[in-house]
Parts: sequence; C-alpha cells; structure tokens
Amino acid sequence: MALRVLVSDTIAPEGMAYLEAAEGIEVTDGTGWSRDELLQRIGDYHGLIVRSATRVDRELIDAAHSLRVVGRAGVGVDNVDLVAATRKGILVINSPEGNTLSTAEHTLAMMLAVARKIPQAHASLTREGKWERNRFVGVQLFGKTLGVIGLGRIGAEVAERALALGMKVMAYDPLLNEERAKRLGVILATIEEICRQADFITVHTPLTRETEGLLGEREFNMMKQGVYIINCARGGIVDEDALYHAIVSGKVAGAALDVFKNEPPTGHPLLSLEQVVVTPHLGASTHEAQVSVAVDVVRSVVRALAGEPVKYAVNAPALRAEGVDGLAPYLKLAERVGHFFTSVFGGHFERFEVIYRGEAARFDEEALTTALLKGMLEHMLHGGVNYVNARYLAEERQMRISVTKEGAGEPHPNSITLRGRLGERVRQATGIVVDGKRSVIVDIDGYAVNVATEGRILVAYNVDRPGIIGRVGTLLGEYGINIAYMQVGRKEVGSYAVMVLGIDNPLDDEVLARLRALNDLRDVRLVEWPAIT
Repeated sequence: MALRVLVSDTIAPEGMAYLEAAEGIEVTDGTGWSRDELLQRIGDYHGLIVRSATRVDRELIDAAHSLRVVGRAGVGVDNVDLVAATRKGILVINSPEGNTLSTAEHTLAMMLAVARKIPQAHASLTREGKWERNRFVGVQLFGKTLGVIGLGRIGAEVAERALALGMKVMAYDPLLNEERAKRLGVILATIEEICRQADFITVHTPLTRETEGLLGEREFNMMKQGVYIINCARGGIVDEDALYHAIVSGKVAGAALDVFKNEPPTGHPLLSLEQVVVTPHLGASTHEAQVSVAVDVVRSVVRALAGEPVKYAVNAPALRAEGVDGLAPYLKLAERVGHFFTSVFGGHFERFEVIYRGEAARFDEEALTTALLKGMLEHMLHGGVNYVNARYLAEERQMRISVTKEGAGEPHPNSITLRGRLGERVRQATGIVVDGKRSVIVDIDGYAVNVATEGRILVAYNVDRPGIIGRVGTLLGEYGINIAYMQVGRKEVGSYAVMVLGIDNPLDDEVLARLRALNDLRDVRLVEWPAIT
C-alpha cells in the first residue's frame, strides 16, 4: 500500500517534483484546503509537509490517526506542537541548512543598507523628489569592527563575508574556542566585549528563554556611541523597547531588523524612526533558498517514511535500549555528565576526552558518546539538540572528542569521565550509576563529591577556611532560597575546596552576582538538570 503524504502549504515546484517521483508515495496537494477540511481529512495521511501557514497544533495532531512524520520546509517549528507530536510518536523534521546563505546575504544587505541609509535616500528621491546628498551621509564598513553573536552556520557565513569587506570581526558562541576562531579569522570575545568594542553588532542565535532579550538595556548601556544593530535571526533576541530608547537617545545610530517579536509589527514605535531599516522577515526569501529547503525536507520525509535515519529530526526519541541489558542507565549517565561538564566548565576547550570504565565500557561507545554530546550541547545551545543531530552539531562546531575504554579501576570502577583540555588547563567530571538506575557525579576536578543529578545545584570553588560556608548560607537566606543539602570536597586542609549546594528555589542574576562577589569564592555556577526524554 502506498504511503500518503499531504502538502498543506505551497513549497517550491522542485520539492513537489521530487515527492511525486518518490517510489511508494502518493501525494496530495492540500494547499487550498480550509482548516475544517484539513481536520476532517488529515487522518488518512502518513506524512504532512508544511511551511509556516498550517498550524500543526494539538487539535490537528489528535485528528491525525495515521500520521508518522511532519516536515517543516524551513528552520523554525513554532507552528508545530512538539510536545503533542512527540507524545503521539510523530517525528518532526525541519530543514535548517537550506536558507543559510540566503540569510547571511540578507544580513550583509541590511548592514549595508543601514550604514549607507539607502532606503531613506531612495524614499526621499522617489517619493518626495528631493536630491539630498548631504542629508544621507553614511559610514563605510571597511575598517569597522563587527560583533557576531552566535557563530553557527549563518553567523560563520556572515563573518566570512564581513572579513572580505575589510572588517574586523569579533565573535561569541558558547562553543567557540581559540583554535576555531583563528581558523575562521575572527577574534574570540564575550558578549560584553563585543558590546563595548563593536561598531556593528549582529545576532544569529535561536530564540530561547536564555536568549530572549539578549541585547537589552544593560547591553546597550555598554555599547559605543553610534553603534549599529542588525537582527535577521529571531524577533525577541533584541529587546525592542530598549532598542527604541537607545536609538532615540543617540546611543544607537541605526538598526536593521528583518524580524520582530510579534509579526507583523503593526504600529510598532520602531517603525516611526528614520534610523531603522526594516524588511518583512525576508531572510530566507530567495528562490534558491526556497528550492533548497523544499527539496531537503521532502527528501527527509521520504527517508523517514521508509524507516531510514534523517539528519534533522527536531523531536527524535532517545536511542532505544531494548535488547541491550543495562544500557539505559548509562545513556542517562552519559547525558548527565555532559550536561554537568558544560554547565560548570563551559565549552571553550581545544579537545575533549571521554573515558568509559568497567561496566560502562562494555556498551556501544557511539551510543554513549552521542548521549554525552547531547548533554553537553543541550546546555550550551539551550535546547534543539537530540540523538539524531548531536554529532552533526558537534562536528559543525569542530569539537574534537577522543574515546578510551578501560577496565574496572579505582576509585570508580564503573564510571564515565569527561575531560576538557585547553593548553595546560584540564577540567574533568566523573559520574557513576548507583542502584542500577541513579546517575551520580562523584568527581569534580579531582575533588570527591556525591551529587545526585536532579533539581538545582550550585557549584563553586572556595578557599578552605572558616566562615565561607556560613556567608553563602546567609546570603541565600536573605533571598528566601532554601538549601536542601551541602557538600564540600577538598584535597588538603587550607587549600581550595569544591562546594556543592542543592537548592529548592530558582536563582536570578542578582543572587548569582552577589555570590560571585564574595571573598574566597570563585567560579560560581548554577546547574539545572533537564528532564531525560
């Protein structure tokens, strides 16, 4: 029996042609269907291909009795209820690579437009008939510093093109290290350094809880007078109210925006400012990009329906542990060790080493290392990482990881250790499985601990002297933060120790800043354990 695929939003003809030529696939063009007709007929289809118009919400998913896969011809899956799809076992696929060049080129176009005031000059000449050369004096890009926040596929392409224009490029990415920065010709920097030094700043991160408002009032206050802001990524990454006030005050000379928090941005005050250049979310709107995303997602849908692995599965389920006795707890442990490592130490290392000992060493190292990478990247990239794309994302960021298997040795015979090396600097974390199911961190940089991998924990290094634990407890008490447990690991009296506190309440930036300001306390990090799916 043929597998039926419904295309409910218009995609490029090349994508439709590929789908129609696929063996064993019966295609229906439902682009003209109403919502009611879609709800009535979706139960007959095994695959669904959409762009942004179709809402694949819980109502539609509940009606999709036979649906196995949803393909989104584009990057964002905001119109797909991932929780409902996952719960029903429906694979959701996107096509994040197809619009890379299109968005990078649009970013450069927007940067040139705002720097040279091209839209404003065009409107003055064509609508008002004015020849105002003195009014529209711009700035050149050559010799200026561009700050790129987010150096994934698109950010790296923007950086390459900016370098070709003679710009100096500073870049921030949670997994960018000195070696890769040198290879790309960019300067590794923090967001704060970019804010203080860049003449132009462009953002290329996903929109998550952590990146929403990434550039806000605090960041604008740090910036140079006359800076330019470009956002062709996602609306909400730049705080639009703060940007408006920064432009009105003269701090920001101009902004180029392809995206807004709410689209269309009807009546938005930014639209009233002459210093702002806007486009209606056109980053992926080239013929080539539309063809690429359509063909990419169609190929993936066909592969998924054939039971073959796909490159971009947004909600891919965890690796199956059936038939491999005892694997599941070690998959969870690997993920927890990876998440803990990047939460505490970050990702700025030249290379990583993972050591599987004893019981952990008898399992498939590829499965365990994929789980480890998933845990590492989930924290650094704030979600969007699964067992299907973890290795690809690691390779894209040129993370080098070596694997060693050892017999059961002391002090932790059945364990997983992850080490990061940056020059002579080495950081490490080790975890074990307890009672056949619980993941526990037992070593942090050689300090013995016993930390359950659940809830929220604070990790910090402190000088081993009287009073520091009391000061930490008192400070947390001021904010009503309850300490569930506390551990201290040390190597020798009077040297440094590692302090681990389990806490019951969320921490905001103010509390963390005060903790980091305490004498004798350093490297304060918050670890929030995600649910394992």
